Amino acid sequence: MKLPYFDYRRARTLDEAVALMAALGSDAKALAGGQSLLATMRYRLARPEVLLDLNRIDELRALPEAGPDGSVRLGAMCTHAMLAGLASSSPLAALLAAHAAEIAFPAVRTRGTVGGSLVHADPAADWPLLLCALGAEVELRSHRGVRRLPVQDFLLGPLESDLAIDELLTHIHIPARTAALRAWGRGKLMHRAGEFASSAAVVLRDADGAWACWLGAVPPKPVALTQSAALLDGGMAPASPELFDCASAEIRQLCPDAGRADVHRHAVNLIRAAIAAQETVDV
Repeated sequence: MKLPYFDYRRARTLDEAVALMAALGSDAKALAGGQSLLATMRYRLARPEVLLDLNRIDELRALPEAGPDGSVRLGAMCTHAMLAGLASSSPLAALLAAHAAEIAFPAVRTRGTVGGSLVHADPAADWPLLLCALGAEVELRSHRGVRRLPVQDFLLGPLESDLAIDELLTHIHIPARTAALRAWGRGKLMHRAGEFASSAAVVLRDADGAWACWLGAVPPKPVALTQSAALLDGGMAPASPELFDCASAEIRQLCPDAGRADVHRHAVNLIRAAIAAQETVDV
């Protein structure tokens, strides 16, 4: 299906992009990798009059870089392929690379971006889950200024994010506590390789030794399993039946419409992630 007619603009600096978004308003959409936006346009689910291409703005393609306080900042236009190619210089870099390398197919990884994934806000997407688990924040910029908010709050629901009409998502910030994480594990179940996950889980142990358990591919957005994390904090073994029962109970509470088989699949996936994290823990 052909794309509808649209005007194409290309911004070469962030200031120029912000000014154009302010001038164009609701008529414009920012073009990152285009993996989601162009598909919705083909099906006439989105009809912007102008596409503003951000791909020539080098600042937005900055790879993860640590700040003086230990936090890590990366550009929203980093592609999945760029992150998949990161050297495993730290547990965080290894996690980002492993996570990105399993997204869809090479063609998608070459074009798709972290920021585009967050703005599209698909509950089964990879980056919303991981960045929620890391406690990351998004940086949003418009002619009114800059604001930051947690990814968990930025994601409002399925295919809905807290991005104003004239705003651009420019950077992602990972706090020092999780940027210096000590262990991580992931679980991802797909019907076929390269598809969206039917269940996704991330288990992390931060610099302070605290565990976090997060589940994705569940409506309306990634959810934290705080009781399961508390059991891990208390020293419970990841493979214990008690942790599986706790995770199952939390999933039933957070996802009341999920059937028995769905609850079981999500719980098993979480346990797989917890076991993987325990095997890499740095005590």
